[in-house]
Amino acid sequence: MHLAAPLVFYFINRSLLSFPRSSGVTAQIQRAWTGLAFSSIFASSFLVLAWVVGSLTGVVLYGLGASATLRLAPGALELAGQLTTAGLLAVFAAMAWGYTRGQAELQINEFTVEVPDLAATLEGLRLVQLSDIHLGRFMSAERISRYVLIANALKPDLLFITGDITDGLDHAPQTFPALGGLRARHGVYAILGNHDRATGADAVTAALHSWTDFEVLRDRGTVVDVGGARLHLIGLDDRGKDWARGLSEDPVLGELAAGLPAGEPSVLLAHRPDLFPQAAELGLNLVLAGHTHGGQLALPLPGRVRLSLARFMTRYPRGTYYSGGSCLHVNRGLGMTGQPVRIATAREITVITLSRHPLS
Repeated sequence: MHLAAPLVFYFINRSLLSFPRSSGVTAQIQRAWTGLAFSSIFASSFLVLAWVVGSLTGVVLYGLGASATLRLAPGALELAGQLTTAGLLAVFAAMAWGYTRGQAELQINEFTVEVPDLAATLEGLRLVQLSDIHLGRFMSAERISRYVLIANALKPDLLFITGDITDGLDHAPQTFPALGGLRARHGVYAILGNHDRATGADAVTAALHSWTDFEVLRDRGTVVDVGGARLHLIGLDDRGKDWARGLSEDPVLGELAAGLPAGEPSVLLAHRPDLFPQAAELGLNLVLAGHTHGGQLALPLPGRVRLSLARFMTRYPRGTYYSGGSCLHVNRGLGMTGQPVRIATAREITVITLSRHPLS
């Protein structure tokens, strides 16, 4: 089995990879097989963990002189086997749910951000954030059209897209016009993420200009005038240390923030959240980021804290953070990358209301 099974899997993988992705039935088989393989990674990790726990338990009991007791309890190994089997079944059940119901969940996340001395005409301004859309294999024109309708129904005053808009451009004639249906009273503003950069930052920018009315902010700022009051926006191109980690300080941000008038509200759009300490030190009121997808996979523990893969990427894996008078929100993303699976990490559309009143 140890010799034959790897060869069988190897030839199955080679056979599946030889078919084009666009082939209908074959594409479904490829997706199911890849999902099984991805789930098996977590199942094997669980087996390793079970072996480590079992071995350490045996060593401790042996040190305590419990070997004779274990020989008298033949059901102990059987119980351990049953617990391990139950754990494996739980892993596969969770992954199956993540590939079906879990990846379909969408949360409209609404909260208020206090901005001291906010002008009366900016009071109650509604900012809607989308992030990590990943147009392409897992985000078709039909699917993004449904999310566009949901976002527009939230009646945004401003709508922001914080990067990773697309994976490739072969589908752009279908997906970009669908995304271009987004509407906001004072405009839609977008920045690029690492996947956009991998596709080609200039090419993605050109596609956005061709098929949407979005204003793309690439290392520059702009001003939104609302009834004579000004809201300053800064949008940064994605720059990171990688793997997946962002810069802790960006000189471009310092230069752009230096030109902001004192006392006027500001919003920073940065694909990765790691610049939040610098932004807070510069006095920016609100930072909107994404990139992490919230980990896509998380342990569904009670409370607000979620243990997820994103914790290996950044100090700010998901949710809302505060430092002084600054607020950071890390959006969990609307699309997916790698695999179309989400566990305890619903897709997110964020609605932020600006207020000069203290948070309740």
